[in-house]
Amino acid sequence: MKVLVTGAAGMLGQEVVRAGEAAGHEVIGLRRGELDVTDVEAVRRRVDSERPGAVVNCAAYTNVDGAEDERELAFGLNGRAPGVVAAAAAEVGASILHLSSDYVFDGRKGEPYVESDATAPLSAYGESKLVGEAPAIEANPRHFVVRSAWLFGLGGPNFVDTMLRLGRERDEVRVVDDQVGSPTFCADLAEALVALVATDDHGIHHVA
Repeated sequence: MKVLVTGAAGMLGQEVVRAGEAAGHEVIGLRRGELDVTDVEAVRRRVDSERPGAVVNCAAYTNVDGAEDERELAFGLNGRAPGVVAAAAAEVGASILHLSSDYVFDGRKGEPYVESDATAPLSAYGESKLVGEAPAIEANPRHFVVRSAWLFGLGGPNFVDTMLRLGRERDEVRVVDDQVGSPTFCADLAEALVALVATDDHGIHHVA
C-alpha cells in the first residue's frame, strides 16, 4: 500500500516512515516545508497527485505549554488541519490516521481511560487536540483517531531525554508527583500505527 505521512521530520513521523517501509509499504514522507497541512488547496493537490491508500497525519503543534500563548498556531495545526487532511484523503478513497492525545482528558478518573470516556481537556493544547478529532472523523468514514501519551524517542525533545540530561547536570532532580501517564516509545507506536492503518478497524483507539 502507498502511505503518505505528514510531519515526517518529527519524532514520531520519522518512525512511522521507517515502520511503513519495513512493513513493505511505499511511503511518501512529507516534512513541514514540503506541505503546509493548514493550506486546503495545497493539501488537496499533493494528496491527489500521490493518490495514497492511507494518510498518516503526524503533523502537529506539540509544545504543551507554548499552546497557551500560541493558541492560533496550535488550533490551526491541531484543530483545523486534521479535517483538511482527512477530507483530501477521502477524495481519493484513502483512509486517514490522525494522532490525538491523552490531553483530551482531565486526568481525574484515577484509572486508565477507555475510548468511550467523556473528554474534558484542561489546557489549550488539550483543547486543540480534541477540536481536531471531530473534523477528521466527519470528513472521512475510513478514519483512525489514535490517542497516545508521553511520547519519547529519537529526533525530538521529550520527558525521558530531559530527565537524562538533568540527571547528568544536577545532583538532585525534582519532578511533580501528581501526574500519571503511559510513556510510549515512538518506534513501538509507529509499528502499531502501521499495522492499524492496514485494517478496517476504523474509529477511536487508545494506543500507549
